[in-house]
Amino acid sequence: MLVQISPVISSTLVSMTIGYAIGLPVSKYFESNIRMRLLIAPVIGLGIFGAAGVSVFHLLPLTASNLILIVVALFAVALWLSKGAIEPLFRSPTSPSLSWLAVAFLLCLLPTFAIIPQHYGESVGVGYPIWDHAKIAIVNEIAQNGLPPANPFHSQAGTPPTLIYYYVWHFIAACSSVVTGASGWEADIALTGLTALFSTSVVSWLAVARSRSANAAWWVLPLLLAGSLKSIVRFASGKWLDTWMAHEHGLQTWIVQAAWVPQHLFSGTLTLIIVLAYLRILYCDAGGNLVLAAFMGAMLASAYGSSMWAGGFSLLSILPIIGALSVPHVLRAKRLLEVAISLSSAVTIAALCAGVLVREQSSIIHARKVVAFWVFPIFLGGNWFYDVPGFWAVLLLLEFGVVFLAFIIWSFSIVSDETIRRPHIDRAIIVAVIAPLFCTQFLHSVIMYNDLGWRVLIPSLLLMTAMTAALFSTRIEKNTLVGRLTTMTAIIFLVPSILAGAQCVYAANFKFRVEGPETEEGIAFKASPEMWKAVRQVTPSAEAVANNPLDLASVTRWPGNIAWAVLSQRRNCGTPLGLLRAYAAQLTPEQASGVYEFFVDAFEGNATEDQLRVMKEKYLCKTLVVTSRDGLWGKPVLDNNSVYKLVSEEKGKWRIYR
Repeated sequence: MLVQISPVISSTLVSMTIGYAIGLPVSKYFESNIRMRLLIAPVIGLGIFGAAGVSVFHLLPLTASNLILIVVALFAVALWLSKGAIEPLFRSPTSPSLSWLAVAFLLCLLPTFAIIPQHYGESVGVGYPIWDHAKIAIVNEIAQNGLPPANPFHSQAGTPPTLIYYYVWHFIAACSSVVTGASGWEADIALTGLTALFSTSVVSWLAVARSRSANAAWWVLPLLLAGSLKSIVRFASGKWLDTWMAHEHGLQTWIVQAAWVPQHLFSGTLTLIIVLAYLRILYCDAGGNLVLAAFMGAMLASAYGSSMWAGGFSLLSILPIIGALSVPHVLRAKRLLEVAISLSSAVTIAALCAGVLVREQSSIIHARKVVAFWVFPIFLGGNWFYDVPGFWAVLLLLEFGVVFLAFIIWSFSIVSDETIRRPHIDRAIIVAVIAPLFCTQFLHSVIMYNDLGWRVLIPSLLLMTAMTAALFSTRIEKNTLVGRLTTMTAIIFLVPSILAGAQCVYAANFKFRVEGPETEEGIAFKASPEMWKAVRQVTPSAEAVANNPLDLASVTRWPGNIAWAVLSQRRNCGTPLGLLRAYAAQLTPEQASGVYEFFVDAFEGNATEDQLRVMKEKYLCKTLVVTSRDGLWGKPVLDNNSVYKLVSEEKGKWRIYR
């Protein structure tokens, strides 16, 4: 079996228990309605636990008993600090029903289906998002060897082994693996589904709290399923769109982000909670802000530690603007000293919890360029004068159609809304939507792909969805200008957007299961757990294996050794080029290409004894795994060398050397 359902369920229960134990007491600061607090508590709890746990387990061994002790301690601290009456940010008169929760749960299974093995005949395939879940190797590394995590994607003698990546989300998954014994893949599936559910819950909570209508939660569900309208336009017009629009990778909607990058979605969801905590500190003089600031600091560290983009750059662009807008109120209320102390406490806690992450990741600044300025290319020809308005008038409309247009309508409608208007919250929501979008427009990451552009806007996307749901629940079919515009937007854009989202879901979740094909590599992938079990029997968890970077290359959308990443539970010294470029921060792009080409050349059958020695001594590949699909299979150098000796094999399928 590639994965089993029982460890997935047990991992889900462990993560939920941690989230609720720590988060439920703290949720009192945000909401008075207990049923609404149940929606937001697990994100708050895991946000506090993530960065705090990373800091603690840099000092303690990551064991089940230590984990339980730390969770109990954090629960006791959260309960003690949150005792007594607390003035919440929202007092919602209503909440979503249990039937809504059931439908939301089913919706949030879709991202997990994208990374669950799909069977077709005797062959097994995986959806496209599995490529970004190659970071399952990080989950296994943390679960087996603790913190700080060594780099499971590359090893080289004489270089620091520490992984340079934001791994708090993967640490949380590893914790459930340690407690339950689930594999990294199973723990990843569980936390991916939970992250989607928690994100849905927080968006629904904000939509209901803002509109004071339980129907807003129902509107959230189809809006989250919405996809980019580009595919609909291409279907209707053929190649017309591509004749004038730049061929730049598009932005991504919730249903895509939830399946591909749950760590960024988790960070973006935390960002919403952090912004609201920030607002309470700035505008609410009801006591408890110093305690809330401590919790906010831990969540800040987790947001950054799960995504440099969604929880780092986005918050850097949002919080200063909201703070500047609050200055007149703070001065009028004579709360400058109180606010300064609270925010200083938040920064101090964030620095304590995230300090080790910042130190580990800062080394990339000396080796690689991370971010560059640009104007997001919209039209062919590269004229920035047209690209600047085109970003707002064309790209965002195509990518986020219904939620982008409805958010604009909501923004104008709140000016005349005197019944449920919360001016400081409304201003903060508008800032938190627009500021990350400006980051996407004028900044991009250059490590490998434009991850910054795709992920920094996640808080914007979540907030636009929440406000669209709030607008639809209160204004649709109303005989006013806003009501008519809202109704028209829903009629024109909602159904095409859902169809586009359903197309993405089918391609990622069900296409292989329905259409196949049955392939030799798919059959080999299905059988690979036995090989990796044999590898683990002879390879300690702190050692790396050499395995063809292009083994099972056709199983994934981009050629790469996905079986190692999701099944081996061991480090690799020569991974696919994309993983080397992204996670071997000490290598320049040229050096990464050199390492990749060295291993590809060796496994094509050109390895000499000297190359095998380089593999073992320079790249620290203590174990060599060769399959019958490799060009190296059966070469005389494997039988007659002083570097590697055969230790295990399955006739005609694979051999393991040490």
